[in-house]
Amino acid sequence: MIILCSNGLTSPELLRAAGQHVKAGGRAAIVVTADPEYKEKNYHVGREQKRLELLGLTVDLFDFDTQPAGALAAYDVVELNGGNPYYLLDSIRKHQGGQALRQVAERGLLIGWSAGALVLQRGIGIANRYISHMNFLNLDDFTGLGLTDVQILPHYSKQQLRDSGTEEKCRQYERETGCEVIRLNDGDGIVLDGSPAVIRSALRTEVAGVEFANPIIAASGTFGFGREYGGLYPLSELGGISCKGTTLHPRPGNPPPRVTETPAGMLNAVGLQNPGVDHFIEHDLPWLNQQGTRIIANLAGSAVEDYCQTVEKLNDAPIDMIELNISCPNVKEGGVQFGVTAQGVEGVTKAVRKVCQKPLMVKLSPNVTDISEMALAAESAGADAVSLINTLTGMRIDINTRRPIIRNNTGGLSGPAVLPVALRMVWQTAQKVKIPIVGLGGVSTWQDAVEMLLAGASAIQVGTAIFTDPYAPIKIRDGLLEYMEKNGVKSVSQLTGGVRPW
Repeated sequence: MIILCSNGLTSPELLRAAGQHVKAGGRAAIVVTADPEYKEKNYHVGREQKRLELLGLTVDLFDFDTQPAGALAAYDVVELNGGNPYYLLDSIRKHQGGQALRQVAERGLLIGWSAGALVLQRGIGIANRYISHMNFLNLDDFTGLGLTDVQILPHYSKQQLRDSGTEEKCRQYERETGCEVIRLNDGDGIVLDGSPAVIRSALRTEVAGVEFANPIIAASGTFGFGREYGGLYPLSELGGISCKGTTLHPRPGNPPPRVTETPAGMLNAVGLQNPGVDHFIEHDLPWLNQQGTRIIANLAGSAVEDYCQTVEKLNDAPIDMIELNISCPNVKEGGVQFGVTAQGVEGVTKAVRKVCQKPLMVKLSPNVTDISEMALAAESAGADAVSLINTLTGMRIDINTRRPIIRNNTGGLSGPAVLPVALRMVWQTAQKVKIPIVGLGGVSTWQDAVEMLLAGASAIQVGTAIFTDPYAPIKIRDGLLEYMEKNGVKSVSQLTGGVRPW
């Protein structure tokens, strides 16, 4: 059997489809030849290795350039990696690897993604319409292995962002060749077991032009920079990570105690402890950028100039989106938070928008009279999206010492207790703004996530729940998908704003 896909087994649906055709205890090989420059260093390799291991397979790496092609026939599963289709096709030809791949497809599972999918087809001519610059071998024979008549265009939505003429080029190719090209986004795939079955990722969503494999994002301040959680599961299982709040200069944070439990939640006043943006760029981003998930940089500051200078440092960095944390005291305005007045929201957003070259999302404080007015102010100032809610201000007192438990006296309340407030505010905001909303605040279960989507969110951040269950985002994602399948919901976007008020 053959699976053709856009970006590996990067959706629960594709992973499940693959799992139906493998037996635990089997052997798998990942062919790394398609990336001649990086090969084993390509982060996609490690990501796919973990996914195949989740299916109970023992995984080896294989390179046509250094290993005998016939050895592949002994594997139960072979996955052809993405990369350069010209180079991969040439290597397979030189080392007579086509027959071994055919044997795997006839008795096991052959997975091809991106370049690996293209070479399994009748030809790689479709690639020449988009990436001819990668043909450094000057290959002029684009004939593929012919293991399938199906032709795909991988990374379709990403290609459209890069090239507005993507669709017309594809149609022209179809007219000239008389074939049909199936456009696949990342997370989509085709199972060739008898009649071709197209698998579309129901969880795929888009916020401010950024495509997320699923709508579940780890919330800032609860996931650090992801290293600790990366040891538990591939971070590519998440739609994205909103990184720990980052400032222009390093911050030590507030003195302890700065975290305490509350009924159905917690209070924190960590005080934005972080190593600063330069450290983030130099030490954290290189690793994060290899994890196969969307990276959102959460930024804080005590003056408008701080925000702008931090954003300018990140303009050329490999991040997907900026999230402005405006629940910070403005030292130039007597310590009043930027986010508690429409004027403050508009001012900082407009200033950052002028220098920001990334999609810009503004994280709104709930400690206001009308959060929808703050969202409108952010939208009018150029924000591409808003996220809400940040924490509610709360307090706990030690009755024996009569002192607040938090050294800062007050802290931010998060956890299940704030979910009803968050839902109400997301719903109110959705009635006012046209830009996407990322909903957060108390989401702990897949049922909470469905509610948040129905209230008007396009994606969801999960925070405090991760402290009690690091696997909470994965469980929420899987529960959401099961709910959608049971209720015939084809896409997350069909849920967004679907509440029916009385």
